[in-house]
Amino acid sequence: MIYFYLILLIISVCAITADVILRYMVKMKNFDIEKRFFKYKNDTIPIEKFLPETLTMVFVFFLVLSVSGVFYEFMQIVWYVSLPFAIVSGLFACFIVQHLMASAVNSLKGNRLPKGEAAAGLNGYCTAEIQADSWGRVKLIHKEHEFEVNAACAGEKDILNGEKVICVYESDGFYFVVRIDEIYKEL
Repeated sequence: MIYFYLILLIISVCAITADVILRYMVKMKNFDIEKRFFKYKNDTIPIEKFLPETLTMVFVFFLVLSVSGVFYEFMQIVWYVSLPFAIVSGLFACFIVQHLMASAVNSLKGNRLPKGEAAAGLNGYCTAEIQADSWGRVKLIHKEHEFEVNAACAGEKDILNGEKVICVYESDGFYFVVRIDEIYKEL
């Protein structure tokens, strides 16, 4: 099994090296496969962050899998125990890079949604219908980034899926929005 891990290690290191060279020399990301593998997004716990979302993350997954597999082989753990542990190690590496490190980089760059009254004026659109007496979800656009957040209706009318909205304020993680035509109908 050590040969399997070593071959996987060599292939993943070569693939990551080629990806880095293409990224910084030719400005081509993920071997020119820009879109993500899946669009599933869990509402509460980001389970999807454990799976590799891009081709680069597939290479990182296999790199960590192979390195941890070699480590487990040197500890003389049998292959049917070391392989699942190595897979789980790769999944945790994906989660750390895609969720924890991405959140830290976004907060350092300022790619976060404003809170409180500073959120007033953000534009977006409804992704899950919001009734006047309950909440739904909207995508708000801030600094050319889209953020999907929980939202409640600040007006008296329901907001249907796909309608354009504008944020009035934020409180405790909820963004209070109204339909954009309610704001501008007087104009």
